[in-house]
Amino acid sequence: MKTPTLWTIVAGIAIFCSIVFTGSLFYLKSPKTHLPVYGKVHNFSLTDSTGKVFRLANLDKKVWVAEFFFTTCSGICPLMNKNMAELYRSYKLEDGVEFVSISVNPDNDTPERLAQYAKRYDADTAKWHFLTGERGKIKALALNSFRLGSIEDPVFHSSSLVLVDQHDKIRGYYDGTTKEGTKELFKDIARILHE
Repeated sequence: MKTPTLWTIVAGIAIFCSIVFTGSLFYLKSPKTHLPVYGKVHNFSLTDSTGKVFRLANLDKKVWVAEFFFTTCSGICPLMNKNMAELYRSYKLEDGVEFVSISVNPDNDTPERLAQYAKRYDADTAKWHFLTGERGKIKALALNSFRLGSIEDPVFHSSSLVLVDQHDKIRGYYDGTTKEGTKELFKDIARILHE
């Protein structure tokens, strides 16, 4: 059996150190796994598409995506909901993820109308919730919890999809009208699930 030479030992140590150093650099340069926190969703009480009261507690320990829309919108809402539907289908079998669409036109969007609208997207309303309620409550929710708009210029009709974690904390805002925004949101849902 041949004894390793000094040169072989030194070369082996150098290769080992190189691997460790490269791995350390990759670890240090890799993106952080935690997303920022933008605020916390306050308790709310609205009505779902079955006519039942729906509260924040219904989403307890869930990761969820929220949007503000209205059923008669012919602008950005159909595109947003098409992208929301793709996310919904992607996470349909994941018990820890749910979706929430809140109408900003409660005078028109009754529970019955929301139920009809949900059928367009083949949505299971036990997982993708369509909500309505008093205009004042919806406005307060948009402004105070989701931080969409301001008192002077409330943005009810926002293009944002909002990611909320298991502790009711807002973890991201995404352009719901673009594929890029939807893809980023898809990845961040998975990141939150594994934090």
